[in-house]
Amino acid sequence: MIKNISDFIYGFKNSVVEAEEIASKLDVKISEFTKELKNEKLDKEFEENFLTILGYSYRLDDVSQRLFFTFQESVYAIDLDKLMKNEDSLRLNSIVYILVLDELIKEYKTKEINEEQKQKALAIYKKIEDRKSAENKKYHMYQY
Repeated sequence: MIKNISDFIYGFKNSVVEAEEIASKLDVKISEFTKELKNEKLDKEFEENFLTILGYSYRLDDVSQRLFFTFQESVYAIDLDKLMKNEDSLRLNSIVYILVLDELIKEYKTKEINEEQKQKALAIYKKIEDRKSAENKKYHMYQY
């Protein structure tokens, strides 16, 4: 199944797919993948990663931009994983991006946001950004 997901995403490597097309033409396939992942409980196993990417997507206010750019990021991540032959990252990105894309498609179609999930995602994303910021401060201190 992971290979099917990564191949599906990778198939858009040299394409630009607009949010409307993602939501109207790719939604069924993405939803099918999501159901399979949830049946295998992979959504629970990778929940923090899912919330991190979802939180990152919320840096953009417009849902169509979130959907478009997250889709492009997923293609880039899968392409890089394939080039680097990084199977662990390929598995992780395939799972997490499909779950996030499915969530963004639902939001795009209904214009409704799961506020509880959004707050969790933003909190996790903020924690990671704060950690990066602290690391960058340490690094910059050594440069003087």
